[in-house]
Amino acid sequence: MRLASETGASGLQFDARQQLKPTDLSETGRRQLLHTLGERELTVASLTFPLRKPLYDQEQLDLRIAAIKQAMQFAWDLKSRVLTCRIGRIPDANDSRDVSRLHEVLSDLAAYGDRVGVTFSIMPAGDPPGEISSLIHQIRTGRLGIDFDPAERIMSRHNPLSSLRELHEVVSHVTVRDALRDADGAGREVIVGRGESDWPALLAALDEMNFTGWMTVDRTTGSDPSGDAARAVQYVKNVAGP
Repeated sequence: MRLASETGASGLQFDARQQLKPTDLSETGRRQLLHTLGERELTVASLTFPLRKPLYDQEQLDLRIAAIKQAMQFAWDLKSRVLTCRIGRIPDANDSRDVSRLHEVLSDLAAYGDRVGVTFSIMPAGDPPGEISSLIHQIRTGRLGIDFDPAERIMSRHNPLSSLRELHEVVSHVTVRDALRDADGAGREVIVGRGESDWPALLAALDEMNFTGWMTVDRTTGSDPSGDAARAVQYVKNVAGP
């Protein structure tokens, strides 16, 4: 919280599975957290809920869905309106059981999200933007969103800017990361501003989209992830301008 405040960030994302679980805080504890954040002029931007298996994997699926719903309610209690979650690769159309199961689960979560006021935001895992958009538009029980991550796009050999333009209607959250593709085609995360992401163009596109959601810096590698994240906040602010 101190570092985020010092860098000029406006909010924080918490991991609701490993870092700040719904069961960790009583109602009083939740109020105290919000008060402490408020003293530093911060809010809870979003929660994220990592999954160990694809969302449509049948093993212990009911438990995973219940845990996600609990995290969505927790997000609302912390005055956040977004829960991000990596659901795994979209199943092949020929695998009708997995496709049907995924649609059923997403329909359930979208409907629950509408009830509690929190958007379930899918973190893509290498799928083409057209397939991602098609999946989102097939769910009609409530709103779903996309957590757009330029580094993920680069490492899965997709163009971040063209993907953003194709997905603009469903982007509900942006993860600020950067990446490079090596000579052999493999991708690796790098410090924001040193990768292949065209940040001026991406930020301009978000502005054209009238995007008003959160942009959350995430640094998952490197020897100084906290420092890199702090510098990324300032980098984005500098590129975005006044």
